[in-house]
Amino acid sequence: MLNQAPTAVNALTRNVIVNHPNSYSILVLRKFILRKDDGKLGGKPTIGGMGELDSDDEENIEYRFIGNGYALPAEPFQGAPLVDHNDATSQIDPPGQGVRFLIIPQAQSGEEDFFTIKTHDIMYLLLDPSDDPPMMAFEIVGRESTSNIAPYTPRYICNLRNDISVCKDGTFLSEAMRGK
Repeated sequence: MLNQAPTAVNALTRNVIVNHPNSYSILVLRKFILRKDDGKLGGKPTIGGMGELDSDDEENIEYRFIGNGYALPAEPFQGAPLVDHNDATSQIDPPGQGVRFLIIPQAQSGEEDFFTIKTHDIMYLLLDPSDDPPMMAFEIVGRESTSNIAPYTPRYICNLRNDISVCKDGTFLSEAMRGK
């Protein structure tokens, strides 16, 4: 009986995220390593004589679309400094803390398009329902659970990626900030 509680919580969480008015539609991209295995370390690519420590060590990578989903901000309330105009907080992504989201794929478990969120995936929040919306990019950097009973109810820790966020006109936010 006790092991059914997290399954029920995950089903309810999915229902809340899909139907919540503050939920965002998202696109999820995954990092793929393009460098091939040299056959020296059991199928894993190596760097010199070392095994790969993390995909961040790689230079030859590409991001591929893996699916659509939904994300709901899941921040615990805490005070934050306001900007001078009192219309926003001064830090959307406090250094070292990350932003928390509940994230689910659009497809349900067992369906063809289902995927699981992994560390280093890129999540683009679609900021409006138009055909060419501005997109705010976040990298998944960790997971935490609000339940200590398996299967866990994951909450994802994300860092804002201004370098790949996309403005309304299709330019990257980093280029727009430099005046290009």
